[in-house]
Amino acid sequence: MKIGYIGGYWVTNIGNSFYDIGIMHLLKEIVGEDKVFMVPDLASLFWNVKNNYEPIVDLDLDLILFGGPVLGKFLFPYEQILKKINPKVKIGFISAGCSDYTEEEKLKVLDFLKCYMDRISFICTRDSKTYNLYKDSNFPVFDGVCGSMFLNDAVSVPKLNKDYFVFNFSYRTEPYIDIKSNNIELRKKSLFTKFQTSLQGFEIVRTNHFLFTWIKYFLFNRPNIYYSDIPYGYFSIYKNAKTVFSDRVHTCAATLILGNKAMYIKGTKRSHDGRNNLFKRIGVSEIYDKPVALNFEYINKEKEKMVNFLKVQLNKNNEL
Repeated sequence: MKIGYIGGYWVTNIGNSFYDIGIMHLLKEIVGEDKVFMVPDLASLFWNVKNNYEPIVDLDLDLILFGGPVLGKFLFPYEQILKKINPKVKIGFISAGCSDYTEEEKLKVLDFLKCYMDRISFICTRDSKTYNLYKDSNFPVFDGVCGSMFLNDAVSVPKLNKDYFVFNFSYRTEPYIDIKSNNIELRKKSLFTKFQTSLQGFEIVRTNHFLFTWIKYFLFNRPNIYYSDIPYGYFSIYKNAKTVFSDRVHTCAATLILGNKAMYIKGTKRSHDGRNNLFKRIGVSEIYDKPVALNFEYINKEKEKMVNFLKVQLNKNNEL
């Protein structure tokens, strides 16, 4: 069985790579290194490329897997692709979440998929809210965890000989943070005040997850900021920080699974949507109030359950 996992857009949001890498490692561990392939997302999803050739149409695959917040608006642009690929190719969802998390959205997704119901292999979700929306569907649905929870199995991260905190916020929403008697105090930065340069006497390293812009003022205008179009430098920065503060879900998820502490501070519009449902699923509901760490005994059991589900489902596909 040949599996194509659809992922990418790392340059527009490096956080995508955090679960892409985990999912690819997980699938290869289950079915073999030479049976799993990374398939790039549609170029037109972000770049609006006209007349673009999409290799996915002609790839020799038995199963295509979608991941991320795909049970919503990010799925619909694949309509023409799904119509063109070989009808024998199965479709599945892994580490899947919704966009709006509404009954109306679910009905739209199921209506979109109605032509492919006999080809849907399974849905393995990344949060329980998605699971509860889809659990009564006419195909296997599993209450899984985010693919980023397999990141620690997939990568080795070198140590940084440095003491620092990490701020991962957009330019407009970065707060001032203070720690007093183990309590986190937040206040909004005014437009005319300078950016915070230290916390508890330690320097702040800032990371950027947004799309690169050639207008450097909007990217590198803050002190000590890091940006890359590949993820590995981020892993070192997040793993070795004293604490990571962020309004990005997968910044926190990667930090936690690499064994460090993180706190999620809602800032941008996207930080108030349903993406952060995955925190409850991985057992860190207090991440909104204080820095937390993962309970690895719990998360390893949940990962094992997910692996066992996938083994059964992928074995079924292999027998068809």
